[in-house]
Amino acid sequence: MRNRVKVLAAIAVATTLAILASVMFSDYYPFIKRMFLAGILASLACGVVGTFVVVRRIVFMSDAIAHSTFGGIGLAFLLQSVLGWVWLDPMLGAALFAIGAAIILSMGWTKTSVREDSVIGILWVIGMAMGVLFYSLVDPRKVTLISPESILFGSILLINENTLWMMLALLVVIYVVVLFLFKDLQILTFDEEFARISGINVTLTNFILLALVALTIVALIKLVGIILAIAMLTIPAAVAGTFNDDLKSMMLSAVIISLILTTAGSFTAIILDIPPGATIVLLMGAVFLVVLMVRSWFTNRKVAINQEV
Repeated sequence: MRNRVKVLAAIAVATTLAILASVMFSDYYPFIKRMFLAGILASLACGVVGTFVVVRRIVFMSDAIAHSTFGGIGLAFLLQSVLGWVWLDPMLGAALFAIGAAIILSMGWTKTSVREDSVIGILWVIGMAMGVLFYSLVDPRKVTLISPESILFGSILLINENTLWMMLALLVVIYVVVLFLFKDLQILTFDEEFARISGINVTLTNFILLALVALTIVALIKLVGIILAIAMLTIPAAVAGTFNDDLKSMMLSAVIISLILTTAGSFTAIILDIPPGATIVLLMGAVFLVVLMVRSWFTNRKVAINQEV
């Protein structure tokens, strides 16, 4: 069975590389090529950070961080409109709000009378509410305003060369941090109490992990949008987790799965002329359901065989 899976995986990877090569060296429009390049960079980030998110079970924290970025984007446009700060990139505003949310979420709310899930929910709605309010105050005649729909659901037309460089820079930061702090992050992810006993600064390491999540989400906004970013961050890692126990193997598998599904979703979107962000996420969701059903079938079959014996 494992040999068959390896063969199928090799075929999928080869097909993905062939599609990417055909797109990159063809006469497709530049914005389509940028979409595929953004997908590659996003997959490299999501596979690594998403594994920590899934194993540590901080999906809803990550979603709160994602939604908080809407407030930062809205504030950036408002400052451009009111103060003339045209240099202030909306993605910088998103990053600042995301890091701010990461700081709040890493403050150790379990030791207070405030429930952690309440903090998550409050951050979620406040970020969205601030975004809506700030957007309503922007004078569209003074700034080049990106529509809220494009921010929430992504748009390949937003992906320019600067976006790719920004994603590459964020990817380098993510990989450098994970490389140097992998052991601490690994211990924290599996056992927070043991991490504390081992002398690891749990609060700081928690913040670093959530900051990595924040940077990854910012990198995903233009490709799939705020609302769909959490799916791309978690689904490949969740699929990889069904057949991997080792954290490093899970990361590698998640990167490969994300790369394959992102490429397939983007290519499907081009052929059918449908939104790529939604297509990528739906394809990932479908694969996740199939993997769950196959795993359940094999588990039940194994139990039945053991009972017969």
